[in-house]
Formats: sequence, structure tokens, C-alpha cells
Amino acid sequence: MNPLFVVPLLAYTLAATLWPGQVDGRRRGRALLFGEALFVIAALVLGTFLAPLARPSAAGLWWGRVALLATAYLYVSGRGIVLIRSVLELPTLQMRRDEDRTAGAIDVARGRAVGSLERALALTMVLLGDYAAVGWIIAAKSLARFKQLEDREFAEYFLVGTLASFLLAVLVGVGIRILLKQA
Repeated sequence: MNPLFVVPLLAYTLAATLWPGQVDGRRRGRALLFGEALFVIAALVLGTFLAPLARPSAAGLWWGRVALLATAYLYVSGRGIVLIRSVLELPTLQMRRDEDRTAGAIDVARGRAVGSLERALALTMVLLGDYAAVGWIIAAKSLARFKQLEDREFAEYFLVGTLASFLLAVLVGVGIRILLKQA
């Protein structure tokens, strides 16, 4: 894979992860998700136009693969936090819970860490082609929250967040697999 193809996508991922897209403490929900899709598509198109500008030697092509994998992990683990929160805040879902607004910083940090790790693990399983293992990750996560799932509101919130999280990891993983096969 030509490393120049990955540069715009990596640059966007770094910028989006470091500046997560909040305005006055509020995320923009649907607008953020739509803008995210446009930026990722634009980065892929720009990378497609940049790639022919330089022809790296065969020995240098591995950098492109490494950069693409690093971008994927950074995107699902770092940027994924903002994207999943935006899904939960969509007005049609109204999944924002009062407990989230008043939760302690430690609980929020733990939840974000667990979400980042589960997306990275799911991405790894997709890249390895072990799609069944993704189901085991969901089962393990559900088992850990078994008692809390008796509360219907929490169960719906948990399910939407978990499925959105895994959808992001699977989509990125499948996209990376396609890009690596084309290289």
C-alpha cells in the first residue's frame, strides 16, 4: 500500500481524536455523524489522488500498511468515543441518561476505557477474520452487566451503545481488509 494514500486519513484521525468535536460542552449528534462521514470520504478521495504522486520502492510499501492499521486502531479507539456518544444523543433515540450527566469522572473514564478496548479487540478479530469472537466479546460484556440489564432503560441504552460500538469496529475492520487486499 502506498503510504501517501494513508496520510490524509491519518491526519484527519489524529486531528479528530485530539479535538473531539464539542461546542460549549455539547456534541452535535446527527450533524457530527454526517460530517464525520464526509470527512472520512474526503480523506479517502484525497489519498487516492495523492498516492500516484510518489511511487515508493517495494521495500517501503510496508509503511503504508502499518500506517493504515495504526489509523484504524486510533480511529475506533479514540474517535469512536465521540461517535458512539453522538449516536446515543440522537434526538430520535433520546438515549442520554440522567445518570450520565451526573456520573462521577471515574465511572465515565472507566466506561470510555472499556468501550475503547472493546472496539480495539473487535477490530482485531475482524482483521483476523474471526467474526465469531466478536459475539463472545458482546456476551462477556453483557455478563458483566447482567444485574443492571433488569432495568429496561439501562438495557436499551447498553444495547444501543454496544451495538453502535461494534458496528463501528466491524465497518472499519471490513474497510481496512478491503483496502489491504487492493494494495
